[in-house]
Amino acid sequence: MIGEMDLADLCVRTGVTVRTVRYYVQQGLLPSPGTGPHARYQQEHLDRLRLIRQLQKAHLPLVEIRRRLEGLDLHGVQALLHSSSTTTAAAPAAAAGDAAVDYVRAVLAGVPPPPVSTSQSIPATSRSASPTTPVNIVAVRSPWERISLGSDLELHVRRPQSRDDNRRVERIIEAALRILNEP
Repeated sequence: MIGEMDLADLCVRTGVTVRTVRYYVQQGLLPSPGTGPHARYQQEHLDRLRLIRQLQKAHLPLVEIRRRLEGLDLHGVQALLHSSSTTTAAAPAAAAGDAAVDYVRAVLAGVPPPPVSTSQSIPATSRSASPTTPVNIVAVRSPWERISLGSDLELHVRRPQSRDDNRRVERIIEAALRILNEP
């Protein structure tokens, strides 16, 4: 286990830039370490960054990566990180390329994409807690877009969204404006 580290140390250990870390915090991929020059990063930040990099190498978009990371605690991230690193190390490079091609084909066809080889199932203990296990709730920042539909009506949408979800949001806005403009 690694103790606390500053932003520069985290960047050196993971090979990402300061700008990337700040972007991931803003997008909700990483928990906020606090603000100012005294912000400290923990083992969870390091492991999440490593997992994000592995999933990016499997050509997953950030929207999908965020979906997979939501609700995972440190142990869930470590389990997924460990399973994907052993899977990636054992699998030939062509398999990762095939997974990316399958994913892109599924997205273009408009069907739910097949699971990517680096994403093993998350252990049940990571997904949900038993009634006797305390649940750690972590505040996650994510950018929300406020869309004004009228003087007292707003639609809030978390960004970024997938292309399909953006189309659905546009249809919702069109329908809402049509309904609001009815006599």
